[in-house]
Amino acid sequence: MNNREHLESAQELYQNAPCGFLIMRLDGCILDVNKTLLTWLGFKRNDVVGEKTFQDLLVKGGEIYFETYFIPLLQLQGEVTEINMELKGKGDIQMPVLINANKADKKSGNRSVFRMSLLDISHRKLYEKEIIKERKKAEDAMVRLSEINVELERFVHRASHDLQAPLKTISTIISLIKAKNLIEPDSKVDELFSVIKRNTKQMMLMVEDLFEYSKIDVGSVELEPISLEEVCRESINIIINRFENDHITFNISDLPIVMGVRIQLLNLFLNLFSNAIKYRSDADPVITITSKKENGSHKIFIKDNGIGFEEKYKDKVFEFMERLHGKDTIEGTGIGLSTCKRIVENHGGQIGVESNPGRGSTFYFSLTGV
Repeated sequence: MNNREHLESAQELYQNAPCGFLIMRLDGCILDVNKTLLTWLGFKRNDVVGEKTFQDLLVKGGEIYFETYFIPLLQLQGEVTEINMELKGKGDIQMPVLINANKADKKSGNRSVFRMSLLDISHRKLYEKEIIKERKKAEDAMVRLSEINVELERFVHRASHDLQAPLKTISTIISLIKAKNLIEPDSKVDELFSVIKRNTKQMMLMVEDLFEYSKIDVGSVELEPISLEEVCRESINIIINRFENDHITFNISDLPIVMGVRIQLLNLFLNLFSNAIKYRSDADPVITITSKKENGSHKIFIKDNGIGFEEKYKDKVFEFMERLHGKDTIEGTGIGLSTCKRIVENHGGQIGVESNPGRGSTFYFSLTGV
């Protein structure tokens, strides 16, 4: 390629580049502009070169920004990069551009000359608007979801509370009928009443568990220093009184002070202890509580000598109202362990379990130390 062909090729590249090029003086007077920018704005070369200033191409308000920020910065640094501005063209043409500019070595008379490249970012702006729009929709959906969750928790709390009274009444009436021998023993009616009593008891357990579950205020708790050992021993006393004839042995080591909500941590221990007793083996229950420090947090272990379960169910046991055994085999609602999971996660920790059939289970959870 000879010099002439090279110059023609460079000129063609300049004129038809995928971005606009413009040369101006410090006062904004346009000295040259490429064909791409003219096409974008709908002007002819004679309309712009020597006839317009760069300020003339700016939308309302852009001129002030140009003179008070753009030009002083360009003079001071000799270049500016990644400046967003809005240009106006012929008729109602408007387009957002990304501007890079630098100071040229040559001068126009005694005035400095500046080169500018302008990139059409119309599609980017549309994309940004869509992102903002979708983000706003997502934020609105999250707010609504949060409101629905609050409403749902209030409903569960109220419904479980309101259901307790009639269930207790039904249970009391059944007990009175049995106590007064109003039903012939071993009769068909006696059998039906036993079914009603058993299902009423199961319903009462579920309502009580739902009531406790609904009282956990997720995301709105204020943590304070709590002696985990005191809370653990308090829950042990409650469990021993509740299961006074079950010959339960507790082995407890020193437990740390953690950041938490006392009533929730008490419920956490009560649920885990009750679970260990519920799924006991033929031997008397033995429950061992230990802890160890890990990376600024404390990991608590609760080991039992119960019937255990297969490792593949280690996640399922924490799911809401999931049970590994039928209610006719071992009574329960499947809410207790999901309540434990909710409490631990509400404290910013994690809960898990290791278990083997016939060899007991070890539940563990992490809490932030003081």
